[in-house]
Amino acid sequence: MLKELESLRFTIREKYNSQDFVATIDLSQQGRALSNNKKFYNYYTSISSSLGNALFQIGDTLQATQIFIESLEKAEMYQTLNNPESEELKVLITAYIDLANILALTGKYELAIEKYKAVLKLTDENDVQRLFIINYNLAESYLEMGAPISAAAYVQETDRLSNIIDAEAYTAGSKLLSGKFFFQMDDFQSSLMELKKSIELAKATNYTEVLIEAYDYSAKAEAELGNYQKAFELSQTLDVLEKEKYDTDRVKAIQSAKAEFEVAEIKRKMEAAIKSEKLEAELRRKEDLQNNTILWSTIALTIAGALIILLLIGFSRRKKLNKDLIEKNIIYLEEKEKSERLLKARNALFSRISHELRTPMYAIVGISNFLIEDNSVPETQKENIQSLKYSADYLLSLINNVLEMNKLNRTSNLALAQDAFDIRELCHHAVESAKYISLDHANTFHVQINDDVSKGYKGDAVKLMQVLINLLGNSNKFTKSGEITLHIDKRKSAGDLHHLGFSIKDTGKGITPRKLKNIFDETKFINHNEENEGTGLGLPISKKILELQDSVLHIQSEPGKGTTVEFDLKLQAIRLPSNEQQAAPDKSIVKDLTGIKILIVEDNKINQLVTKKIIESFNGKFEIADCGLDAIAMVKAKSYDLILMDINMPPGMDGFEATREIRKFDATVPIIALTAVEQIEIEDRMEDSLMNDYLIKPFKTEEFLEKIVNSLKPPSTR
Repeated sequence: MLKELESLRFTIREKYNSQDFVATIDLSQQGRALSNNKKFYNYYTSISSSLGNALFQIGDTLQATQIFIESLEKAEMYQTLNNPESEELKVLITAYIDLANILALTGKYELAIEKYKAVLKLTDENDVQRLFIINYNLAESYLEMGAPISAAAYVQETDRLSNIIDAEAYTAGSKLLSGKFFFQMDDFQSSLMELKKSIELAKATNYTEVLIEAYDYSAKAEAELGNYQKAFELSQTLDVLEKEKYDTDRVKAIQSAKAEFEVAEIKRKMEAAIKSEKLEAELRRKEDLQNNTILWSTIALTIAGALIILLLIGFSRRKKLNKDLIEKNIIYLEEKEKSERLLKARNALFSRISHELRTPMYAIVGISNFLIEDNSVPETQKENIQSLKYSADYLLSLINNVLEMNKLNRTSNLALAQDAFDIRELCHHAVESAKYISLDHANTFHVQINDDVSKGYKGDAVKLMQVLINLLGNSNKFTKSGEITLHIDKRKSAGDLHHLGFSIKDTGKGITPRKLKNIFDETKFINHNEENEGTGLGLPISKKILELQDSVLHIQSEPGKGTTVEFDLKLQAIRLPSNEQQAAPDKSIVKDLTGIKILIVEDNKINQLVTKKIIESFNGKFEIADCGLDAIAMVKAKSYDLILMDINMPPGMDGFEATREIRKFDATVPIIALTAVEQIEIEDRMEDSLMNDYLIKPFKTEEFLEKIVNSLKPPSTR
């Protein structure tokens, strides 16, 4: 009996593995009948496994589930009767897995998870492949339920076991599972990384099922990230793979149905050859065979039809995904347009803020300067005025930093000037400016410039000065009674192009690792409470300025031991004019406006006062127009040597419009825009204007005078 059951079980497995489900079902029925005895329940369970899976393959999930339930009952009885630690424990494990699998495949995930957990307790820790499958199925079931947190431990264990097995097919499945997990956790970047690995391994092993699912989830993840074009491309690749699988499965289904017809026909002919004395029995068998043939042929055709329907559903889903991607692409474009409108609105807001902040600052700084220079003001009050001016200058510095950050954030190709400058003189001015930031800290500054560093260079001196002041100023703020050293050396050179290394080192309080990690992120300084920390924009601005020049800012610091900031810069070495040549242009600027008549077009009374006091201090004459319309009428009625034109003048006509009207009847009078708007905006608008020059408020008196004198010169001498 044992030999017969062993032989029959072996034959059934062969038939199932060759996908001969008709023979599998027929022989399994015989085997279950022979093994339905407590002594042979191990064979009963094994044969039932083949029978149930064959029924599932032909679509009879209800009957397959019942078979697996009966099989588990027999396995539990058999395991109770035998040694629980024996090899026969595998019988129970097989029955649990079969039932759990079909429960999961029919959407009964909670029941499936219960069975998987039960079998997990029974599985030997050395049975790595079986453990992989159970953990994989547990994770998959939780993910199908939309419970990624519950799936996490099993996803992690599946990944660990795949590394032990070290087979590409297992790893492909594990990475697919991880990708699905991260997708449900809304970590789409991590999901794509795992899915990419899964696709590579699935391609290497021709693991089509994993490949299709990995492409499906990759398309979804790209769509969630807003990468609709990439998602669409992945979806197209997915369509090709599914069509190939559809064609392959359709051929297999047709071949399977044809083979079943042929097998049935052969059986029928063989039965027809039986001796005539058994004709009656033969006729009965023939009738049964025909009925079976019709039954199994119908089943085979049903399988093929069901497969075709499933594949068509898959195509329908792909088409729906493509439609969704197109719709999301439209939404993306709308959101992009909305984002661009918001960006324009933000820039307009910054421009307005710039004007509103700089306008009163012009008055504060200007009047402070007058009071300091006014000999009639008592010396006891001048100290207070100096404090007022210091606060005003500090506030102006903060305003400039905020506006500079906005300018750097909204453009990646900011034009860099090419000025000729003396690097030693520039460093001297940077140090003196940095000292002013914290006068009470009593730090000692050192400037060390190697002898092989040239005197003159060509580059953006203003931005280099801004970087050095920011870095030296930070050192001064966070160092008390210490030393601050600015060191410059030449790293290498190619002709006149020098690769200079800049280093600012201090002996201050240093920076904690936590703060150092986010030191260049301006958003991290929104909530800060450290004394003298300021806006926190100096370093981010310096970093962005250096990035425009292909340079990187490096910071090394340790709490209590100071900070070192370094960067490299490529500058063109040049020969500067002699001191006599450099001094010549200054002599041409006459610091006297005697006989010069200037029209001040300004709507703000305080700013009118500041501007006229500057002109008066240089003996100039002036008249004031409160708006653009008044300015036009006054220029028509009188002759002026120069017009100082405010830009923002409500109501009705701004400075540019007023200038266009004036140019219709006076094309020669110099017009200088006197404005508080942001520099990047005024530069853009000046290109198409009819003005000669511009000044941004607040400004230095020397700069104001120089602009006026240069505008009054004949064109050939400007």
